[in-house]
Amino acid sequence: MKFEATIDYIQGIGNRYLSSEGHIVELDGRLEKELLSVGVLPKFFIEGLVDFMTENKQNIYSFFVPARSIVGECKNILKIFELWVSSYNSLIRLIVIIINIEENAQILLFKPELYVTVSHDIMSTLTKKYLCVEIIMPFIYRFVIFDTFNIFKKLFNIVFEGIIDLKGNKYMTSISNDERALIWKIDSTNMKYLSNNLIPSELLRLVR
Repeated sequence: MKFEATIDYIQGIGNRYLSSEGHIVELDGRLEKELLSVGVLPKFFIEGLVDFMTENKQNIYSFFVPARSIVGECKNILKIFELWVSSYNSLIRLIVIIINIEENAQILLFKPELYVTVSHDIMSTLTKKYLCVEIIMPFIYRFVIFDTFNIFKKLFNIVFEGIIDLKGNKYMTSISNDERALIWKIDSTNMKYLSNNLIPSELLRLVR
């Protein structure tokens, strides 16, 4: 299963939207649900997608849209997924990252080969500014999980790394000397960055 969009190339995959510049964009239903789940309206997303596809295919494209606040333990959300975009003469695979913080969403579109560079910059920025970030994937993207842990190790001085058992569930965990943690519940589609008192006490005992 994959997320799909078309630009000026009607394939009947889902709802159609007309961009401000007159391009017809189709989004499949799963993609629309994914956008709405992170508080982003499809009509805003398609404007940036059209700009990327018509002007900026070789670079990283970033734009901001209003977003609905997300309810949860951590309100700072980063969603990542792959998107296949078709036009009359091309089919392009993109990585989409949506960062929803305080009802303002930053959306980044870029080619997969740029993922490590982009994610390093994002992790560096978010971990300096916020006490927590929840990273959400629609599927288990193992490249996201392992690249994120590798980036975390480069950003911080890691004093514990391993698999632990918490309340009957297994977690892959890295903890730094200044009490920052990256946690992935094994076989789940979510990861969490936590710091200070937000880190479970069972984990803090490993480094104190």
